[in-house]
Amino acid sequence: MNMASNADSNREMPSFVESSPENRTLKRSIVALCILSVGTQLFTEISTSFFSTIIHSAGLNFVWAGVINAVYLVLGIVFAIMFGAISDDMRTRFGRRRPLILIGITTTAVLVSLFVNSTTFLWLFLYGGVFMAIANSMTRVSGSLTADVLPHEKRGRINTLLTVMTPIGSVIVWIPSLISVGNSGNYSNEPIVIEAGAAIYAVIGLVVFLLAKEPQVLAPPQGWMHSLAKVLNVQELRRQKNFMKLFFANFFVAAADNAIFLYLFNFVGSIFNNIDIMQIAIFGPIAGAIIGVTIYFLGKAIDKTGRRLITVLGFIVAPFGSWMIAFGGNIVPVLMFGFAIFFPFYWAGTTAVAAWSQDIVPKEARGKLFGFIGITSALGSGLGGIVAGAIADKFGILWIFVASALFLWASLPIYKLVPETVVRTKKQKSTPLAEKSIEPQ
Repeated sequence: MNMASNADSNREMPSFVESSPENRTLKRSIVALCILSVGTQLFTEISTSFFSTIIHSAGLNFVWAGVINAVYLVLGIVFAIMFGAISDDMRTRFGRRRPLILIGITTTAVLVSLFVNSTTFLWLFLYGGVFMAIANSMTRVSGSLTADVLPHEKRGRINTLLTVMTPIGSVIVWIPSLISVGNSGNYSNEPIVIEAGAAIYAVIGLVVFLLAKEPQVLAPPQGWMHSLAKVLNVQELRRQKNFMKLFFANFFVAAADNAIFLYLFNFVGSIFNNIDIMQIAIFGPIAGAIIGVTIYFLGKAIDKTGRRLITVLGFIVAPFGSWMIAFGGNIVPVLMFGFAIFFPFYWAGTTAVAAWSQDIVPKEARGKLFGFIGITSALGSGLGGIVAGAIADKFGILWIFVASALFLWASLPIYKLVPETVVRTKKQKSTPLAEKSIEPQ
């Protein structure tokens, strides 16, 4: 779908498209993707932050939480690739990706409830480590759905919108959880918070299924096992050189991400316990305004100036904010200014990478290859958590941002090798020609 003739690609964020039937469908799909990004983060918060508490409350050692999580991650990678291949090959009246997203989310929500109410290792292992990994891996095709729905010239801005919406999922989980813990003094009410979050997650799956509209696919199915074997053989992966560069660079970005967000609430707790809340109330809104304005203009620049420029710029500049945070200590203005530098440039860089990946990955293999890239996501997340934890033990919790900075800088040499996918015309508008030149016909 080429929207260049219907809407000026340089318009502001709220005015993505004009009011034609085709564009109204696109707007509905964008709303669905925003809701889905909230739901994805909601489940991430539930699974990573609270499941270990449920396992420990059943009388098991924390090490068993690590075992269940490891099984979940490994199976999740395998089945994400498999369901990605199935979605590429699926042809239904409801589309290729939406049925799997709906089934995956609703099944996961049911399994969360069963997991929370289990008291033996066997059922905790089966529900949380095996069945939930299989069910939730169906939802990984959401990245392919985003690439299918969004026109090339608007991917930067809309992906930025999805990034901005993501923290709402964290808020839905953490505010009631913190209130519950604050009132009771323990974590006995967390199962209620988790089950409520799972119920919201199920509703989100249904809403996304009803709102989103996938483009029609005319190519006949080839059989998902055949197409998976064809795409993931060594010769084909060698031919997808640009994708493989993004694949390896993703390892460092995943490490940078988990280095911060695995310990984020330890970090927040440390700040609130050691600095003046009144100063945060004064300087926090200023930092928030700077973050909002910066991410807005960087989001537009992803489409106007290119993916590679914003990726490199973001991952060069964001670490300077990291060092300010690490050395800021209890000095609130320094911390807030560090946040105002780090977060918008970090989010802009990761958003540009998302749009870049959507440009480069071939249409007919998006499900499989987006699932395949989960390998480096899992490996990078593991390394990032270990390195950041070691640095935090040695230098303090503020230094998790330094760990992230090192990983971001390590990714830059690889990203600089990936060709730009935004082709600029004399009128300074991005065009979808880059996508055609990258993807095999």
